[in-house]
Amino acid sequence: MKATRYIHLFALILLGCSTPKTNEESSNETKETVTPQPDHFIQATDGSYYLLEDLVGKRVFINYWATWCKPCIAEMPDIQAAAEILKEENYVFFLVSDQDMDKIKKFETEKGFNLTFAKLNGNIQDLNIQSLPTTVIYDTSGKRVRKIAGAVKWDSEDMLTSLREVE
Repeated sequence: MKATRYIHLFALILLGCSTPKTNEESSNETKETVTPQPDHFIQATDGSYYLLEDLVGKRVFINYWATWCKPCIAEMPDIQAAAEILKEENYVFFLVSDQDMDKIKKFETEKGFNLTFAKLNGNIQDLNIQSLPTTVIYDTSGKRVRKIAGAVKWDSEDMLTSLREVE
């Protein structure tokens, strides 16, 4: 059992390292429509709980990350910039980890990003996420419309345009 967990962790480390992409370079992007799992809720570091089904009517940006993931941390300023640019466009942004809540809170405090950090109830692997960072975008009906593996330049014009196209 422990060996499998270490293999998954090792695979996440190996697959999670990539250079930031623009929209044209995001070859790992998929546009399948999948209904979110209702039993996977998140708890923000402020104590608030969220179910994806409760966010229907909003466009939802969820970035899966870990405190040890350098590409994850490298794209956070771009995510923060995109969140600021899109704040009046019906988007909610979450940075979700399955690590211990104390570790997430410590990271949030030390790094000082103005983002909503949250803990996943469950494991990221259970969501069929193979590498970190991975970002999943949901439309206003709660359908998953994009899944992008790897670091992205989220505040670039082409990525902002792509995010604005989500209904």
